[in-house]
Amino acid sequence: MSGHEAPDDGPLIHRRYVFGLLLRLCVNTAGGVGILFVILFFALSRPLPGDYAGVFHALRNISTFLRPILAISVLVYALLACGSTSALCVYVLHKVAGPLYRMDLVLDQYRSGAPTRTVSFRNGDQIQPLAQAFNRWIGTLRRDRQRWLATMMDAERHCLQDEATCRVKMEEALRKIAEDMARYR
Repeated sequence: MSGHEAPDDGPLIHRRYVFGLLLRLCVNTAGGVGILFVILFFALSRPLPGDYAGVFHALRNISTFLRPILAISVLVYALLACGSTSALCVYVLHKVAGPLYRMDLVLDQYRSGAPTRTVSFRNGDQIQPLAQAFNRWIGTLRRDRQRWLATMMDAERHCLQDEATCRVKMEEALRKIAEDMARYR
């Protein structure tokens, strides 16, 4: 890249976004635990009979009663927690991996010979500083490309003169372009 780089624009992923993600995960976990608590509370909060025989009989048969309640409550918790966590992960990937995917597409188009273009991100996408650095690099690449084309056109213009001048100018142009391209290695 050029010698006049822009200063560091800050972190790739903003602290507010990370805290928001952690808050969502905490709310997600608390919601799942709350639902599990409600299920177990209503299942287990039946009053026990007043006499000893009734309490003994209720506690003796509790295993047949508890097994399906615990299985269903854990299954509901797992489905809710996994489902909401999966949705949260898709949202996070959409905000972080989406911009990287768009940058990859632009690079693939560049490698296939298409003109270079900048990357634009959606509002709320993360890694904005990376996009800005990438767009600065694209601008530098465009300027270098224009300079290389101008150098080659100037050398070709001299080819209308004699062959020795054409050869000298072409070699000089290729040397300048090779020096410029060495920065991209």
